[in-house]
Amino acid sequence: MIYNIFASNQSLQSKLILILAVALAGYFAIILHEISHGLVASWQGDNTAKQEGRLTLNPMKHLDIAGFLMMLFVGIGWAKPVPVNPYNFRKTRKGIFLTSIAGVTTNFILATVSFVLMVVCAPLYANETLLSLFIYHFLLYSVSFNIGLIAFNLLPIYPLDGFRIVESFTRYGNKFCIFMRRYGSFIFIGLFVLGYVANYIGIPQLDILGTYMDFVRDHILKLYYVVLGWFGL
Repeated sequence: MIYNIFASNQSLQSKLILILAVALAGYFAIILHEISHGLVASWQGDNTAKQEGRLTLNPMKHLDIAGFLMMLFVGIGWAKPVPVNPYNFRKTRKGIFLTSIAGVTTNFILATVSFVLMVVCAPLYANETLLSLFIYHFLLYSVSFNIGLIAFNLLPIYPLDGFRIVESFTRYGNKFCIFMRRYGSFIFIGLFVLGYVANYIGIPQLDILGTYMDFVRDHILKLYYVVLGWFGL
């Protein structure tokens, strides 16, 4: 991501435009993901996020520095989780499910709109201006970041949205949920370390997380191309 921009042979001005495009694409992907959680939680009866001022685009309310840097350099990141109190939901299980699915749903909408705009705006790219450079890369990275967040957050590992979705369909005391709450962080570390080792020793097949992310990304992009083909784009 950012490293490739710095390592490129482009002018300093072009590099700054690309960095701005990447930063804004990452910002909107992770911030709107979190805001959507808060909005749906409020709709379901829990106003905790609203009361704590989290239903805003103000980056200071949302950004986690480590998560944002991970997004820019690795393509997978996070913001500060929006506070949610499921006990305030009018219907607990429904509220948990809808609030949990809100983030990835928003990312899917953002990725889809960005992809369509990237195709529609294709004639602009021939001009090779700084504006066209910014538009193309903003939309390109918006697609990439949002699809990455979809795949990552749907993993059924605590504390990701995928785990919350699974939890909304299980009974209290479910062994899987108890296990994930206890060991989810260790599983994350193990997956990232395994991915690093797999790529270091040249056996990418062992990179479970990377393989999964690529699988989801490829199939969402194939879906886009199929649908655009129906409309002759």
